[in-house]
Amino acid sequence: MKIKLFLISLLFFLTTLNFVKSEYIVNIVGVWEGENNSYSKEKGYRTWKKKITIFEQNKRIFKGNFKYSDGEKNFFGVIRSNNKNFYWVSPESKGYIHGEILNINTIEVCYTEAYRGAAVGCSILKRVKE
Repeated sequence: MKIKLFLISLLFFLTTLNFVKSEYIVNIVGVWEGENNSYSKEKGYRTWKKKITIFEQNKRIFKGNFKYSDGEKNFFGVIRSNNKNFYWVSPESKGYIHGEILNINTIEVCYTEAYRGAAVGCSILKRVKE
């Protein structure tokens, strides 16, 4: 009887633990900086400093912006349920960002754009301590 009660309690604990773990959502709000390596048909190979700011997050949905030589672009994105991969889009761009959370202070973001403005690029970005 005690063994059955122990096994039932253990099973309950393990299923509850898994449920709690799946509810955790990583926080990516902050300023992120790094070096971007890219290629486009129009501009060729380029390396440049990249700085993005994620200023709002509501559960898995986030908003941010980045500044570059031609101005500023806003974006919004979503973190997948695995708390590792994310995607974002910009109303001002034709491409897509596919990202991965490498650790709490490091993310990788890769840009892809097809058709006439074809371009690719990736950055490893570190969270800046403010």
